[in-house]
Amino acid sequence: MTKTLEPAINPNNRIVFLLDWELTMKCNLDCSYCESSIYGGHDNSTQHPPIEECLKTVDFMLEYVNLYLQRRPKSLRYAALNLYGGESLHHPDIVKILHYVHERYNQHYKDSWQLTVTTTTNAIVANRILQKIIPYIDEFTCSYHCENSPKQKQQFKDNLLTIKKTGKVVKCVALMHADEHLFLDATQIIDWCNTNNIPTLPRQLDHGEQHTQFNYDTKQVVWFNKLYKDRSYNATNQVDFKQVENKFDLADSGRACCGGRQLCADKQYKERQFFVENQFPDWYCSVNQFFLYIKQVNGEIYTNKDCKMNFDGQVAPIGHLSDTKKLLSFTQEQLDHNSLPVIQCKKTRCYCGLCAPKAQNLDDYSNIMKKYQTI
Repeated sequence: MTKTLEPAINPNNRIVFLLDWELTMKCNLDCSYCESSIYGGHDNSTQHPPIEECLKTVDFMLEYVNLYLQRRPKSLRYAALNLYGGESLHHPDIVKILHYVHERYNQHYKDSWQLTVTTTTNAIVANRILQKIIPYIDEFTCSYHCENSPKQKQQFKDNLLTIKKTGKVVKCVALMHADEHLFLDATQIIDWCNTNNIPTLPRQLDHGEQHTQFNYDTKQVVWFNKLYKDRSYNATNQVDFKQVENKFDLADSGRACCGGRQLCADKQYKERQFFVENQFPDWYCSVNQFFLYIKQVNGEIYTNKDCKMNFDGQVAPIGHLSDTKKLLSFTQEQLDHNSLPVIQCKKTRCYCGLCAPKAQNLDDYSNIMKKYQTI
């Protein structure tokens, strides 16, 4: 049984402090696997948050991550600000917001640590708007959704090629729909990306036990299994895919890292796994030291967008945008006393946050974390 898990060392895909900013809940798509609610993937009944509040959030996020990165070895002082939604590129003030991010970072933090500005987008956006956005984004993660219309699918391709021509980093995350025809459509966009030298990351659909329509058939599981083996290195472990009736529930079997990182179990650094089991009940986790999630539409602040664990063993916010000074003061106090909070997981599954170093017992966790912090 695995007792520790951490990301493999990879200079081309280093673990950074990820600021996940859910800028707006509005979206121009309505995919069947994306729940429409305030705590789902999108909610078009909400309004775009006003720019004044968004700019205050930028100030807070940069100040917060600065506290953590000051206690990192210099080789690990990297942060990424990921704007998403909903669909963040449809916020009416997106260009002004992005400009402000660069302005504040260059004024106060550029000599202390490196910031990469990214966006997770469906890339269904007018070219004239995209051209204004490109100068402010360092890396684009473009999610391909099979339920798009033919016109939107062509727009997706055109926009990826536009981004690529500028020299910006761009990759395609293909959401692998379980429907036979849509699964084929997803494999075709992967082939198209490969032809155009655009990196791809196929993603199984995360879902609860009640959504059995997103379970995969035997042929699809064979496809996934080959993918996971090809992207592992020296790994010999086999994951037992859980079968439900005549299909397989990959979401309940395990998953790969959202960022495509290989993972090392039990300090076996020469064995790097791409797909791992994702159940870590009561494990000690460093998710708060590598993630922050801001839900702009209602002001809630969490350690992470999926696990949402707080410092008291609850699934709850760690703060609110209406009182960011309180969270900043708490964090500074913890750092001053060399006693950063440790998350003990109470969730049944791990999604985003899988790559955060974690261990079954506290001593192993403490030993692993020595390489990531100077306190």
